[in-house]
Amino acid sequence: MILIKPVITEKSMRSATSGIYTFQVKLDSTKSSVKQAVESMFKVKVVSLNILRRHVSAKSTGSKRLTGNPSQTKFASLHLAKGQSIDLFDVKDPAEAGQGK
Repeated sequence: MILIKPVITEKSMRSATSGIYTFQVKLDSTKSSVKQAVESMFKVKVVSLNILRRHVSAKSTGSKRLTGNPSQTKFASLHLAKGQSIDLFDVKDPAEAGQGK
């Protein structure tokens, strides 16, 4: 499984309204493998894809002060074809959200 989980933050939900979805992916995944996995799993057409590796500085731990690189993560931000969406991101139009009062 290449996709680990969807990234649900304020920023990612804002960009999901314009068709850009963000997922956390495995460290060894490539653009083509992520695109293939998303297209087969969600039955959508990926137009463009950006991969981002979060840099974490080395931490010294333990009595010997050994350095290690904890929690490296890789994110894929993908843009879908016009009119398509992924149901994991429950995106509501801001105009519709205010009418519920």
